[in-house]
Amino acid sequence: MHLPIGTLLQGGRYEIIRYISSGGFGCTYEARNTKFKNIAKSLAIKEFFVKDFCNRDAATNYISVATQGKAELVEKLRAKFLAEAAALYGFNHPNIVRVTDTFEENGTAYYVMEYIDGSSLANIVEKNGPLSEEKALGYIRQVADALKYVHSQNYLHLDVKPHNIMVDGNDRAVLIDFGVSKQYDEANGANTSTLVGSTPGYAPLEQSGSGIREFSPTTDIYSLGATLFKLVTGMNPPVASEVNENGLPTPVGVSSALFHAIETAMQPRRKDRPQSIAEFLCLVESGKMQDESD
Repeated sequence: MHLPIGTLLQGGRYEIIRYISSGGFGCTYEARNTKFKNIAKSLAIKEFFVKDFCNRDAATNYISVATQGKAELVEKLRAKFLAEAAALYGFNHPNIVRVTDTFEENGTAYYVMEYIDGSSLANIVEKNGPLSEEKALGYIRQVADALKYVHSQNYLHLDVKPHNIMVDGNDRAVLIDFGVSKQYDEANGANTSTLVGSTPGYAPLEQSGSGIREFSPTTDIYSLGATLFKLVTGMNPPVASEVNENGLPTPVGVSSALFHAIETAMQPRRKDRPQSIAEFLCLVESGKMQDESD
């Protein structure tokens, strides 16, 4: 159950316009800032609400934990939700969704972010079919630049996939949903934890275990390669265990150079993949130049 249209938050500062979707941590809404009534600019608000463990009072919108046995888990998830908001608030990159405010209300937590008026890459491919290599690479370069920035902050996104890449009216690709991201430090490895699963087909083998303890861009690079596979083939990439057993199937209509880049990014062993976003982009660009010279 989500907030009704017209709900006011933060003493009337924000008004819910539309329910957008639900995810692992809760609900996302389109909203507006009522202090700027003459500016028709939407915001997005994400609300912490785990449907399997939480209840919402229909009269007050107050959220409570369904059973005391789940209280500790919900509190951990809530802390992760707030950590996601804090991470995004500190990021400053044109291809990463911007967070502008956080607050707590109705027994739960919220954060406010830019509203991206567009579609996800998943929806674009579903509607229009596979993208041309040129078009796909245009988006991948933008996402790669975003990931390069994320990695420079000692974060891994850990859920790169077409559903988590929005495209606005200016063809700007924006990386969203840092709900499973992790921050790392050199001494202790991972210093944030995640409690939600990975996405089959886009997650490498190392994500199927107890978690990624050591910082390595190669995990996100695998997912970026899988995303590129989806964009140029229209097919879901095989799960990592199948890639490990049988390799990546050779798609029809994809240049051999680009397929080589995708296949290298999706190697089962981390040491066999490009070790940085810069290496991945060099592989992609060298393949593109090779295709143009053939």
